[in-house]
Order: sequence, then structure tokens, then C-alpha cells
Amino acid sequence: MPGFLGSYRGTLDAKNRLHIPSKLRQSSDVSLEVSYLTLGLNGCLFLFPRAEWDRVMTKFDHFSFAHDQANFFLRMLMANAGEVSPDGQNRILIPPELASQVGITREVRILGMIRRIEIWSAERFDAYLSGYGKTYEEVASQLLL
Repeated sequence: MPGFLGSYRGTLDAKNRLHIPSKLRQSSDVSLEVSYLTLGLNGCLFLFPRAEWDRVMTKFDHFSFAHDQANFFLRMLMANAGEVSPDGQNRILIPPELASQVGITREVRILGMIRRIEIWSAERFDAYLSGYGKTYEEVASQLLL
């Protein structure tokens, strides 16, 4: 299983539904029949398949209830989370409040990120890339084995 791969352009319809591209769904053997949509990092949304959501949730079992940063992160993650299932046309509903938090209005960028899918406002994604401050090569030289 290579995981979720690729970058795709999409458009929210009038009812705030987003079609998940078939090539993205086919790039992984993980089902999206039951998934969790929540606030991501850097101004995007995360779409987790159930198994990955469960894996992320178990990480919080190791934190004390008194751990301030874990509580803050978990509160933000959970307050913005919801279970989603694709309809017959492989569309998921993006709640308007969640879309608004990350600047999604109509045009989106959908990224396969191995274990999760990221959903970005097309404009915000372009701004993230151009404002990152390092080139692909500079980051690669620091990360690659």
C-alpha cells in the first residue's frame, strides 16, 4: 500500500460537497467509507480514514489530563471533528464553519499525504508554498536519509 498520493484540484458545489477524486481513492487500499474530517495544520483540513483516526487518538492515551499542550491540541482537533462518509458520487460534505476557518470558498487543492488527505483553499495552498522560505531541495537535503 503506497498510501494516499497526488495533488488534485476540486470545487465545492453549492451544497458544500467535495468530490474525492477516484485516482486519489485508488492510490491507497484504505477505505474512506467512514472517515473523520477536522481542522488540520497550516490552514488546511485533514481527512483521516477510520484506522488512521484511531491511531492518532491512541497517541493521546499517553498524555496526562494535566498536560496543557495536549489538552489544547485535542480540544481544537475534537471540537472541529466530524465523521463523514462519501455519498454515491464520492462527495463529502465540508461543514461551512470548518470551510470558513481555513478559507475554503470554492476552489480547493486535495493532497494525498500517505495516511491522510489534506484539503486546502487553492489560494491558501499557493501562498503556503510560496511563503515557506526554503526550496524543495533545501528541505530535501535536511530530511532525506
